[in-house]
Amino acid sequence: MGLSVRTTKLLRIATIAIVAVLVGVFASRIEWHELTAALRDADPAPLVLSSALYFVCLFGKSLVWRIMLEPRNVVPIRRMYRYTIAAQAASALTPARAGELLRVWVLKKRDGVPAAEATAVAIAEKLLLVITLLIVVAPVPWLLPRLPDWVANAMLTSAGIGAGMLVVLFFAVGRVDAREPRSWFARMIAGMHVVRDPKRMALAVITLLFTWSADLIAVMLVLHAVGIDLPIAGGMFILFTFNLAIALPSTPGQIGALQVGALVATGLLRIPEEQALAFALLYQAMQLVPLVIVGLILELDLVRGRIPAEPQPAA
Repeated sequence: MGLSVRTTKLLRIATIAIVAVLVGVFASRIEWHELTAALRDADPAPLVLSSALYFVCLFGKSLVWRIMLEPRNVVPIRRMYRYTIAAQAASALTPARAGELLRVWVLKKRDGVPAAEATAVAIAEKLLLVITLLIVVAPVPWLLPRLPDWVANAMLTSAGIGAGMLVVLFFAVGRVDAREPRSWFARMIAGMHVVRDPKRMALAVITLLFTWSADLIAVMLVLHAVGIDLPIAGGMFILFTFNLAIALPSTPGQIGALQVGALVATGLLRIPEEQALAFALLYQAMQLVPLVIVGLILELDLVRGRIPAEPQPAA
């Protein structure tokens, strides 16, 4: 356990260091007066719409959690939405996405959802997010044929890993369900029962496809707000690269990591770096600032890591 914790900390430190170095490299090339002008001249209307779409995306993820927790645990969608907003707000204020642990904790304390099952849903959600993102951005190598080979290779590798993990989980859940799971790990595997339920699995995938589509529209809106004219394939590529860059937990709110991912994509698309950085900063700001405000209003104690002790059993 100690070695695992030390390894995790070292990986996190290394990730933050890499992000810091890359941010420094990009920052050294920025014409700051042009960046200031790009931020000042941004059209506010598309920015507001992009912020609203972010909360639509959070609702979609909340719905997926509800789908995957059922039928063993039924959490009202309104409550699940509050938890999701609060968890994301906490992650925006703390490193390594600590808000994800808060959601597991609050589901156990308030709704009686076993921690093993909530952890299973968190892992399954991450896997489905990867798979559905790759479905949404799959046309990029064909629509943008001049991109370097690593783009298609990264997509294929990610798809292979995601599909392989899904197959492994399918058989693992079936094996655990065949007998009464006793250990915490076995109960966690059993909690991924959604992978063996075609109807709920399809519903979760469809929901996430709509969620990613809303996120893609938000990307296009912010690009338009700063005067960047790109086809939708360009938006898909940017969506893929900054999600690839934030795959490993690092800084609070993934600040810096997202900008690096976006600047890599916009650089390959030959977009001026000042406009590109303005896009990346505004895209993230229009998510994090309203998110933290709403999260603190809805669930102040949860965002601060405090939960009332009385559990409220799930329906």
